[in-house]
Amino acid sequence: MKLRIGTEIPEGTDWVFEPKYDGVRVLAFVDSGSVRLVTRNGKDKAKQFPEVVDALSALASRVRRSLVLDGEIVALARGKAARFQALQTRVHLDDAHGIAKEAERAPAALIVFDLLVDGTEDLLGEPWSTRRERLERLLRDHTSSQLRLSEFTTGNAPAMLRRAQSKGWEGIIAKRKDSAYRPGKRSHEWLKLKIEFRQELVVGGWTEPRRTRKYLGALLLGYYEGDRLVFAGGVGTGFDRDSLRDMYERLTRLERKTSPFAEPPKTREPVHWVRPVVVVEVKFSEWTNDGKLRQPVFVGVRDDKSAREVGREPESFQESGFGRRGE
Repeated sequence: MKLRIGTEIPEGTDWVFEPKYDGVRVLAFVDSGSVRLVTRNGKDKAKQFPEVVDALSALASRVRRSLVLDGEIVALARGKAARFQALQTRVHLDDAHGIAKEAERAPAALIVFDLLVDGTEDLLGEPWSTRRERLERLLRDHTSSQLRLSEFTTGNAPAMLRRAQSKGWEGIIAKRKDSAYRPGKRSHEWLKLKIEFRQELVVGGWTEPRRTRKYLGALLLGYYEGDRLVFAGGVGTGFDRDSLRDMYERLTRLERKTSPFAEPPKTREPVHWVRPVVVVEVKFSEWTNDGKLRQPVFVGVRDDKSAREVGREPESFQESGFGRRGE
């Protein structure tokens, strides 16, 4: 089930509010013989997160029935959920040695926030409150460092928003207590309330580096409006040497002769165009009046998202100043 961007804070006791965890969202398909961690675009990340698989396998052996869970894989720093940057290298690894090394550096956990199937029972049509109660009973004696239950509060969004600001969260999630689970659908019953500007965007090209910089200068980014890839600006900050090299190797395999943008941008440096299939996440200060990113910073590659699903997200409620002034 997908989220809509909330443009105002819903009020009343019909709503609950969860932290917006900054990781990779997955559906966990669990039974006694196997575990799959499937991203929104259908990729199984079980190989990349063996400690999460072990925790879910242990759960399955204890409860002795199959499960489908919805949750977020996050990196841990000092035992607490960290930002996506701590996870991004591991998400793309394929060799066991590299995965083990990253697991030691930044262990991961699955934070579970929904229960969709419990044994032979399909819970999709049940209200969130019922699914949550069932989830809490399921995990009551089975949580661990690698398998955690999400927290929530009822009817007190401002308090959680202030907490989100103080802890540097991306935002919070609002859900109606009576909401059924609608796979693949966006609903006004589930809202994302952002307190910082973040946006997934599609890479359409890169510019040549200047001076002593290696590999590339800036990524040229856009989003889809129908079949048109609309240019949203470039990002050249937020990279380290390894992420620059990784991005360069990723993009050189996708190079093409023509621009994928509906209106090709003009740049000071020579441009290399690419097939628009790589999705990245950036944070930025605001959208300019002409529809470009102001002060964008690269966060990471999102291979759990499909390029053609990337559109410009509506402005969230923080445009009114809540997120910046702490009101």
